[in-house]
Amino acid sequence: MKQNLIPEKQRLNELDDQFTRELDLMLPEVLRKFSEEKGKECSIHSLHGTIGSKNNTYVDSVHSQFSDPSDFVAKWIKGFIEHIGEKGYSPLRNLMKDEIFRNYTLIFLKRNFYRNLIERTRSKPNENLWSIWFGSGKFFWGLIIAPICKIDGWTNDVSEVRRADYMYWTVGHVMSTGLVDPENNEQYEFTVVNYLLVFYKSILKRISNSFYEKQIFDLYVEYLKESEDPLSEPFLIPEFRYAGLEVEHEHRLDFTVLNSHTMEMIGFEFSPHSTHMSVKATKGKKQKELNSELSTKWSREMLKRNKYFVSYGITTITFADSDLVDVPNCFAQMRKFLSNRPIEIVNLEEQIEKLNKI
Repeated sequence: MKQNLIPEKQRLNELDDQFTRELDLMLPEVLRKFSEEKGKECSIHSLHGTIGSKNNTYVDSVHSQFSDPSDFVAKWIKGFIEHIGEKGYSPLRNLMKDEIFRNYTLIFLKRNFYRNLIERTRSKPNENLWSIWFGSGKFFWGLIIAPICKIDGWTNDVSEVRRADYMYWTVGHVMSTGLVDPENNEQYEFTVVNYLLVFYKSILKRISNSFYEKQIFDLYVEYLKESEDPLSEPFLIPEFRYAGLEVEHEHRLDFTVLNSHTMEMIGFEFSPHSTHMSVKATKGKKQKELNSELSTKWSREMLKRNKYFVSYGITTITFADSDLVDVPNCFAQMRKFLSNRPIEIVNLEEQIEKLNKI
């Protein structure tokens, strides 16, 4: 589990004070070395300006999202190394080889991270996805980011949404909050991942009436068993309910992946012709009438997809008869979206090692 990145204001103040004390102890020596490098007497404002003003030169701190202080610092150093490789001289080039100056810079950047914590960390998801309800008929559950039960039902403790110490919509999320049972106003909790897997196969799978979907349940459980870090894996949501608890049978997606690592939102529909596009009692009907009924069904399918995209940002992929001949291949396509992670993960230790060689 990731460390809580949104501590209370008091904790933030304590961190700020701690970093400032460490910087103050090093400041005289660092300022002396900085002045020597610049060839003139420099102030603390000049020093901090040289370091801090480079955030958007070395790393796009405005548009980038950082998982923690180390991620921010690592990418800053990576950008610094690339910048001096292109531009040649920088007053920081030689100074960053100095242990004291480097430590000062790293602490300064960590303090900067916490002083701009909200701007540096993950973006808040669409509010429509703070509470997810899934399941069919009377058997449905809720996956809520920061669940709290009030008089009018289950909702989020808004102050806790950003403080969640797990990635949204992952197995770790389910393990941390449990699943909400709205009928009994309880949270269905799991003490170990294996209990969740049993629940997934013994309850969620058995509720499904689809031969194809049942295979997907089994394949997903095997996927989690093979994972080196199952807690970080997106929870494969079955029967995501478009209208939550408000309308019992309005649109549901067969399976949905909400990948908080990449912010990809993908729904999967299993649409054999026999269940989605068949027309009953065709005897005696004219072709025009049959076409009209098929058109109506297709329009409903498109309305469903459009609604999910507009309300949740979810794009839908459909597996038709020709795809369903090979369900494992269908899951292989789903697996790509489950396993997608950010393209670039920059390691702080590796970047410092490179820094030593410039």
